[in-house]
Amino acid sequence: MRAIAYLLAALATTTSATAQKRAPGPVIDMHIHAYGANGEGPPSYVCAPQPTFRPLDPGRNGAGLPAYMTAMFGDPACPRRFRSVSSDDELRTRTIAELRANNVYAVAGGLPPYVDRWLADAPDRLLPAIGHNTPERLPPVEELRRRHAAGRLVALSELSQQYNGVAPDDPRLELYWALAEELDVPVGIHMGPGPPGVTYFASPKYRAALSDPLLLEPVLVRHPKLRVFVIHAGYPHKERMMALMAAYPQVYAEFGFLTVGYRDSDIWPYLRAFIDAGFEDRILYGTDQMVWPELVTVGIERVRGAPWITDAQKRKFLYDNAARFLRIDPAKTGVLSRAR
Repeated sequence: MRAIAYLLAALATTTSATAQKRAPGPVIDMHIHAYGANGEGPPSYVCAPQPTFRPLDPGRNGAGLPAYMTAMFGDPACPRRFRSVSSDDELRTRTIAELRANNVYAVAGGLPPYVDRWLADAPDRLLPAIGHNTPERLPPVEELRRRHAAGRLVALSELSQQYNGVAPDDPRLELYWALAEELDVPVGIHMGPGPPGVTYFASPKYRAALSDPLLLEPVLVRHPKLRVFVIHAGYPHKERMMALMAAYPQVYAEFGFLTVGYRDSDIWPYLRAFIDAGFEDRILYGTDQMVWPELVTVGIERVRGAPWITDAQKRKFLYDNAARFLRIDPAKTGVLSRAR
């Protein structure tokens, strides 16, 4: 009987070790939004991914825009789509549940009232950041200093001034670049695509030209100790993004909504180009989760099933690079000690 007991104990140990080996590792999502259910306007669907970018026929007096909005966001024809949530509480609780289910730690950006409310529910999962799309609505620098001193500011993110036609080196942002360099906190700035047609229905000052990553160069020259992650990786300007990264080694590329909303034929060649160019240690995972909590799971599933990317590269993309960049290791993987 004793032999049988030893055998059963050995089998249990082997099974446990195998399960532990196969268990998915932790994830750091560099990019979720802590805001309200109306953060993206009226209720809408998101395709994951978006199969095509439909043409717009403006029609007489712009009459074609409502039909386009319906086709793209109101009732899109795509195999996998998700509807936005109906309340602030539902958005917060469902997003946090998705984070826990997938072992995700997330940089949650927004304005202080929302960020603090989200953080109260999940201080073990959320990494508080502050950001907005209008310089004038960002908190005063002294408030940000106080938040940082209290351990409630891991990043300035997402600075999405592109939606208001504001370039990275706009004088209104200089105080915040200087503060981030002084406090040694990274900055996540939106430089990439927005919703199709956004200039016409939501953000009349949005300009695609402000996606050019090289527009960051004057800021990086003035602030040599500044750490920056470019949200959406400057898509589709990969050569210019890589030129910036080659010249300024403190710059990282965060792939944001590309990982959930763009087709395999778009995202994986784009990501692979950075790996092939030697930047596999400076790519960051994010979802840009806004009002569709399921995207937390969708993005991770897509990355883990991605072709042509090794398991080691996926671990870097999903966790290790962000842990090193943020100088934290919430899952206690030991990655920071290994990086020294």
